[in-house]
Amino acid sequence: MSKTEYSDEQLSEMREDAFVNIKEACMRLQERTKCGNEVVINMLNEVSQFYITQDEKKIVD
Repeated sequence: MSKTEYSDEQLSEMREDAFVNIKEACMRLQERTKCGNEVVINMLNEVSQFYITQDEKKIVD
Protein backbone atom coordinates (compact mmCIF):
# COMPACT_ATOMS: atom_id res chain seq x y z
CA MET A 1 0.00 0.00 0.00
CA SER A 2 1.41 3.41 -0.92
CA LYS A 3 2.00 6.18 1.55
CA THR A 4 -0.68 8.85 1.36
CA GLU A 5 -0.72 12.10 3.24
CA TYR A 6 -3.90 12.78 5.18
CA SER A 7 -5.04 15.92 6.95
CA ASP A 8 -5.61 15.86 10.70
CA GLU A 9 -9.35 16.01 10.03
CA GLN A 10 -9.20 13.03 7.66
CA LEU A 11 -7.14 11.01 10.14
CA SER A 12 -9.54 11.85 12.94
CA GLU A 13 -12.51 10.73 10.85
CA MET A 14 -10.75 7.49 9.85
CA ARG A 15 -9.87 6.74 13.49
CA GLU A 16 -13.44 7.38 14.59
CA ASP A 17 -14.85 5.14 11.84
CA ALA A 18 -12.36 2.39 12.65
CA PHE A 19 -13.09 2.61 16.38
CA VAL A 20 -16.85 2.36 15.86
CA ASN A 21 -16.51 -0.57 13.44
CA ILE A 22 -14.07 -2.45 15.67
CA LYS A 23 -16.13 -1.81 18.79
CA GLU A 24 -19.30 -3.07 17.10
CA ALA A 25 -17.51 -6.19 15.82
CA CYS A 26 -16.18 -6.91 19.32
CA MET A 27 -19.62 -6.44 20.84
CA ARG A 28 -21.16 -8.84 18.28
CA LEU A 29 -18.42 -11.37 19.03
CA GLN A 30 -19.08 -11.12 22.76
CA GLU A 31 -22.82 -11.45 22.25
CA ARG A 32 -22.36 -14.60 20.13
CA THR A 33 -19.63 -16.27 22.17
CA LYS A 34 -20.15 -14.80 25.65
CA CYS A 35 -16.36 -14.31 25.82
CA GLY A 36 -14.91 -11.82 28.26
CA ASN A 37 -13.01 -8.62 27.64
CA GLU A 38 -9.69 -10.42 28.12
CA VAL A 39 -10.36 -12.60 25.06
CA VAL A 40 -11.28 -9.54 22.99
CA ILE A 41 -8.19 -7.67 24.17
CA ASN A 42 -5.95 -10.61 23.24
CA MET A 43 -7.50 -10.79 19.77
CA LEU A 44 -7.09 -7.04 19.24
CA ASN A 45 -3.45 -7.32 20.30
CA GLU A 46 -2.95 -10.12 17.76
CA VAL A 47 -4.51 -7.98 15.03
CA SER A 48 -2.28 -5.03 15.89
CA GLN A 49 0.76 -7.33 15.94
CA PHE A 50 -0.19 -8.54 12.45
CA TYR A 51 -0.05 -4.96 11.13
CA ILE A 52 3.18 -4.22 12.98
CA THR A 53 4.73 -7.30 11.38
CA GLN A 54 3.49 -6.23 7.95
CA ASP A 55 5.20 -2.85 8.39
CA GLU A 56 8.41 -4.51 9.55
CA LYS A 57 8.38 -6.75 6.45
CA LYS A 58 8.04 -3.70 4.20
CA ILE A 59 11.10 -2.12 5.80
CA VAL A 60 13.18 -5.27 5.20
CA ASP A 61 12.02 -5.71 1.58
